[in-house]
Amino acid sequence: MKKSLIIFTVFLFILSFSSCGARSGKLEEVEVSTPENGASDTELSVFPVTSEMDTSPLSPPVITSEVVNNCGDCALQGSRLYYANSYDNGTLYSMNTDGSDNRKLNDDWTPWFYVSGDRIYYQNGEDGKIYAMNTDGSGQQKLSDDNSGNINVTGDRIYYSNTDDDFTLYSMNTDGSDRKKLNGDNPLYMNVVGDRIYYSGNLSGSKGIYSVKTDGTDRIKLTDDSPYRMTVADGWVYYNNEDDDTKLYAIRTDGSDRHKLTDDSGLNINVVDNRIYYTNGNDNKIYSINTDGSDRKPLSNDTAEWLVVGGSRIYYTITGANIYYMNIDGGDKRLLADLRSGVYKDVTYEISASLRKDMPKYRFTATGMTQGADEWVAGYIMGLEVFDEKGRSLLAADFSQTVLDEVIGNDAYNIMMDTMGLHVTDINFDGYKDVIILNSFGGAHANTWYDGWLWNPETWLFVKAESFTDICNPALDPEKKCIYSTGGSGAGNRGWNIYQFIDGEFKVTNSLSYNEANGDYYFQEQKLVNGEMEIVRDDVIEGGSFDDALSVAGYINDDLWQLDNPRWYGVGGHQADQWLE
Repeated sequence: MKKSLIIFTVFLFILSFSSCGARSGKLEEVEVSTPENGASDTELSVFPVTSEMDTSPLSPPVITSEVVNNCGDCALQGSRLYYANSYDNGTLYSMNTDGSDNRKLNDDWTPWFYVSGDRIYYQNGEDGKIYAMNTDGSGQQKLSDDNSGNINVTGDRIYYSNTDDDFTLYSMNTDGSDRKKLNGDNPLYMNVVGDRIYYSGNLSGSKGIYSVKTDGTDRIKLTDDSPYRMTVADGWVYYNNEDDDTKLYAIRTDGSDRHKLTDDSGLNINVVDNRIYYTNGNDNKIYSINTDGSDRKPLSNDTAEWLVVGGSRIYYTITGANIYYMNIDGGDKRLLADLRSGVYKDVTYEISASLRKDMPKYRFTATGMTQGADEWVAGYIMGLEVFDEKGRSLLAADFSQTVLDEVIGNDAYNIMMDTMGLHVTDINFDGYKDVIILNSFGGAHANTWYDGWLWNPETWLFVKAESFTDICNPALDPEKKCIYSTGGSGAGNRGWNIYQFIDGEFKVTNSLSYNEANGDYYFQEQKLVNGEMEIVRDDVIEGGSFDDALSVAGYINDDLWQLDNPRWYGVGGHQADQWLE
């Protein structure tokens, strides 16, 4: 049974609202102009600098520097980087671009946000509504009761998809007033540039990229292509074309000169000084290319979850654990911030036990890391050590591994991290106790798997039992010298196995499985005969409930299976403890 653990991830909801566009330039005070060809960028909100700034919470934004918003999960304005911290429930943070003054701005899960001047406009993932606050986190206020995404801000207007109205295009003032439905279109990806909105989606059965005026009129179809991601910069739309294996394309904002730039799949697109910086969806590495498709360059072997470009630097995260920056040529990579610092707490669990009554007590120590207090948040089991009565090491197992830029261990939820599944028990029924510890705990049924080490009385050493790791939800039966195992992959598919220790390995000696189809239950029973599993029974039980089918098939009162026995536990956690001693 294949082991799996669902590690909660966040931010899947925003995939259908990915306005992944960004344009950057030198971070300095500028005044905006709106060329007729639409050269002003979608993700860039720039206004004339004023000498007297209105700092009231709902005042129109006043921009003092260029703003780069990218994919709704990171933004750069002046010397501040804004990002959703996946190690703090997706809440919003900001820091200086040198890594200093890293601060939390809200307590809301923030799957989408947009920085405009001294205000941040964001989707609150808890209720889906649009909120606003000052860039220091103060002045938080709900602006709309619409469930919204795809938020763009230009001037004193917010443009968004109203999910309460079938993703339809809406706008309102930045103080929440003058809410308007612009038209009946349903944009999936949206960039607002000057006086036009560029977006993609299926409109009345016709896919493609469109633009309309910011009042919702004058719809123009640019292309039939379906973009997975898109951004608008300097009179061009850059997009990932799903109709051509998600390759990176460009088309002018008037719909002319459509062409492929590269065979790369372009994600997190940033356009800076006639050069495109992007994550290549084929390998998730960071690349750059000229806006005419020439001079493609790989910049880093790092993968990138998000990136944003400002000035001469690229800011990015690999897994959300750390934020890095490097020069736009890929050089001088540095760690900007470690977001896991202070998130994880080291934990230790220790027991003393004798392997046999005539042996001294040994000390068994498990180490791990937990995060937060929620019992269903993921933690990691990092190691196991065993010491004899004189303090000498008998076993030292290190489960730590580096995945991308994170050091992790064996996956487990906090609910099991108090003991980490550490048991000193006789798993091969030879009269000597062995040691087991949780290998993983998770999946739809919170199944458990363990690593086990057998005590060798001849060498007085522990030896890893590789085959024990395959046993899902093990329950020991010392009387029959066997191990019961069950686990589920769905409501209509389940299996039961009985293991014995044969020739130095844990082997399945009996197997029972069933499938449900059209209200009938198909049971198949197998048995180990001369080293091979053979079918010994194949039944179909028609209709009724599952429990009735088990009873009719005889598996409830069967001497071998006794499937009503609680040792067949299908949900792991501490329910396993009573069957492991």
